[in-house]
Amino acid sequence: MQPYRNLYILLIPVLAVACKGKQAQQQMAGGRPKVPVTVFEVKTASYTVTESFPAVLTGNNTIDIRSDVTGFLQKIHAKDGSTVSKGQALYEVDKSRSQAAYDQANAAVIQAEADLALKKRDLERYSNLLKKDAISKQTVDQATTAVQTSEALLAQARATRARSGTDISHAVLRAPIAGKIGIAQLRIGDLVTAGSTVVNTLVNEDPIFADIDIPQTRYNEFRKDVGDKGSDHQYYLTFPGGEPYPEPGRILLVNNVVDAQTGTIRVRLTFPNKSGQLKSGMTASLQMQFKTGENQVAIPAKSIIELLSEVKVYTLGPGNVVESKPVQKGSLLDSLQIINSGLQPGDKVITDGLQKIRPGDTVIVK
Repeated sequence: MQPYRNLYILLIPVLAVACKGKQAQQQMAGGRPKVPVTVFEVKTASYTVTESFPAVLTGNNTIDIRSDVTGFLQKIHAKDGSTVSKGQALYEVDKSRSQAAYDQANAAVIQAEADLALKKRDLERYSNLLKKDAISKQTVDQATTAVQTSEALLAQARATRARSGTDISHAVLRAPIAGKIGIAQLRIGDLVTAGSTVVNTLVNEDPIFADIDIPQTRYNEFRKDVGDKGSDHQYYLTFPGGEPYPEPGRILLVNNVVDAQTGTIRVRLTFPNKSGQLKSGMTASLQMQFKTGENQVAIPAKSIIELLSEVKVYTLGPGNVVESKPVQKGSLLDSLQIINSGLQPGDKVITDGLQKIRPGDTVIVK
């Protein structure tokens, strides 16, 4: 019995090797082993999607307060940070130079008026003499020309006086719009240069704008919501600390130019800001919320394969053969990727083992 027992012991590993060889043969396809994969069967449903976009806030109107007359800052009528109404006096530049120029221009007007009156009297006298043939017609013509010249000089003097009067009135800097002024750049006694010195900045922040950049492929999606208060999309702001802003916004406009370097287009939204909580220059996160239709397709985001501009998934075809299908991505919902086109209900999308397979391979479903 001992020789047979030894033979039995020797046959065990041989049989094991034979079984493994048969199993390996079953898992071979075209000379390659079949890769075990996990699949996700595509179904339709309705999803509530929230997307986030970096946003920068800006006032609906920002104006630098400048003077168009030169002089020393003489008075400050509005406190820094105060809310002002349109036409309210904010600052006042010294009027002494403008007043002197006005007085000089006014004197020139008085002189021109007197000269014109004299020329008119001369013309009237010469005209009467001409009727009696007591003077030549040439003398009357010269007197007529002198009157016309005096009238032109008077008009010029009056224009100069009006300009000087404008300089006096413009020495008081008034708010061109309603809004809030910031911190003044000058103090009383500082020199204000006409057209260049910025005294302060006036901002109207109610409503306030939020600007985001979106891929140009989503232009039509956002364009249809412009000015539409009944849109299915809802827009909210969230501050960097996670605090939400309570008032919803709406799309005001979509820019008419695509940034050639980034392939994005700017969208401007408007938010009410009566409380003044939002400030120009702030950064925030714009949250766009919407509900998809009942027939929306979504798959695990990890099943997406992106190579350059190509976006695709691997699906399981007849006989467990791998197929490649191009898809168009929509919004990202947690771990699910919304698919706008390319897949149908019942398709089996491969979610694991993607690095080990290629189209045409036969695989094993876990």
